Amino acid sequence: MFGIFLTNEDLPYTATEFRDRISLSPWRWLLHILVGFFWMLLAYIVVISLRFITTPDTLYNVTARSEIITIDSFQNSAFVPWQLENVTRYAQCGSETSFISGQLQVAQDTSVYIERIGTQSVWITLSSATLAPVGYIQTDNQRIELSDCEAFELQASANNSYTLPIDGVMTIGGEVKEASAREPILHDGSVAISDKGAWSGQYYQTEPYALELGDKFFIQNPSIQSSGFIFVDDSPGMQVTFNGKGDAGVIQRYKSEDIILKNSIWTKLAHDESLLFLWLFLVAAFSLLKFVIRVNIE
Repeated sequence: MFGIFLTNEDLPYTATEFRDRISLSPWRWLLHILVGFFWMLLAYIVVISLRFITTPDTLYNVTARSEIITIDSFQNSAFVPWQLENVTRYAQCGSETSFISGQLQVAQDTSVYIERIGTQSVWITLSSATLAPVGYIQTDNQRIELSDCEAFELQASANNSYTLPIDGVMTIGGEVKEASAREPILHDGSVAISDKGAWSGQYYQTEPYALELGDKFFIQNPSIQSSGFIFVDDSPGMQVTFNGKGDAGVIQRYKSEDIILKNSIWTKLAHDESLLFLWLFLVAAFSLLKFVIRVNIE
C-alpha cells in the first residue's frame, strides 16, 4: 500500500515493479520494519487527533463586571451557602421586612437573581417556579424557613465588601429594552476558551473574546456546573469570575445576531503545540522513509 502511494506520487515504477525492486533489496527487512512503524505512527496520531478534535465540551473562563447575575441550579445540585450579616430581608414577596444575620442556604430548583445598579444596594432575589420554599437561614438561635419569594438587600462599600462563592448555571448581563428608564446591564468583560492538549494533557487558552456594554452571556447546554465567585465593594456593579463547560458560549447583543463561541477544529489545531509537533514529526518520518526507499531501489 505504501509502495502504491509512492509510485503514484513521484517514482517512475508501477506497483509491481516497485514490489519486485523492494524484494531484491538487501535491506528489504529493514524497509518493511520502517514502513510498518510509519503506519503504526500514522494510526496512533489519527486516533489521538480524532479523540481530541471530537471532544464535545468546551471550557470557558469568564471575567466580567455586571449589574445583574442569574444563577440556576445545575441538575438540582446544591447551592453554596452564603454568610449574611445585618441584611434587610423582604419575606413573602416584600410584604414582611426585617433585619437578619445568618447563613443562607438556597434550596434546589430555585432561581437566584443578584442585582446592583451602579453603586446602589445589592439585591439578592430568590424565587421558585414550583412555589416551593427557596431555602432557609440558619442563625445563632434558630433555623428560619423561607417562602417561595424572598429578597435580601445588602449595603456594600469599601469597608463592607462581599465575596460570594457561586456554583450553578450562570447568566451574566440583562436584556436592554426599549423605552425603559434603567435596566441592569453588563458593563464589560471577556471570555477565554481553554482545553487540554491531546498529547501533553496541559491546558492552553485562546485569546479572550471581549464582552461589550449591554451584552448577555451564558453557556449553552452546560455539562457541569459553573464555579466562581462574585466580589462587591464600592465600585459600580459587581465583579464576577467563573468557569464552566458546555457545547457553546452564547453572547446576545442588542439588536444583533447571537455570537457563538466554540472550540472549533481549527482553534484546537492552532493552539495545541503537541499535536502540531506529532503531525510535523509524521511528515518528517514520511520524507525520510521516501529517501531511504529511493536509495535502495534505484
